[in-house]
Amino acid sequence: MNSVAEFRRIYSCIECTSRTSTKLLRDSHDNLPQPGFIGQNYTQTGLILAGQNPGVCPPGLASEDAEYFRTLRKLRDKETPQVMSELMQVLHAFMHKWPIWRTYFPLKECGLELDDIAYFNVIRCRTIKNSAPGKGMIVNCLEHFERWVDLLHPKGIIFLGKRAFEIAGHIPRQRRILYDFINRKRSLSSTERTQNRARIVALVKQVLSFSSATCERGVTHKKADR
Repeated sequence: MNSVAEFRRIYSCIECTSRTSTKLLRDSHDNLPQPGFIGQNYTQTGLILAGQNPGVCPPGLASEDAEYFRTLRKLRDKETPQVMSELMQVLHAFMHKWPIWRTYFPLKECGLELDDIAYFNVIRCRTIKNSAPGKGMIVNCLEHFERWVDLLHPKGIIFLGKRAFEIAGHIPRQRRILYDFINRKRSLSSTERTQNRARIVALVKQVLSFSSATCERGVTHKKADR
């Protein structure tokens, strides 16, 4: 995968506009389409984590968010491997502070670090007040998501939330890739949350147990328990 070229396809995408989607949050400064993160050890695990779409940055992370978009704009204006490496370093530091890692995804329980995974959203743009992406955004961005899945040849995909799974779960299903989702529903009981977390850890460990020789399209997929 040519990361620089594929990142360009994302941050230069203009399929959605404020005229086609009133929920779209897009500008040329702090709200570019966000390509994602590919850890330097991703090829050793083949594990993709996929969220629904980028959230509006909370005030407490404003400075980190500004640095991230500064570097993303730098890559947009000067597409070199060096700037790509800089962007990955900035994202690595920023992502450690995201609530998803501290609260929902059991990285440590799975024996993983951020460098071991690829992370990107099904929808690559933010939405106004974190509203649900519209149908047009979903249709346009699914093409990007599907392309990256095919280029990265994952062994497993974990969706970070049921909505992301509902939007794009058919993609790993069709390719017979192991998949499941983290249920982030606030009404879950502590028992249900623990069970969901344990199921995710078990599936990730199953993915990690595959040898490179068995990482083929013929792998039987695991249908998520719902």
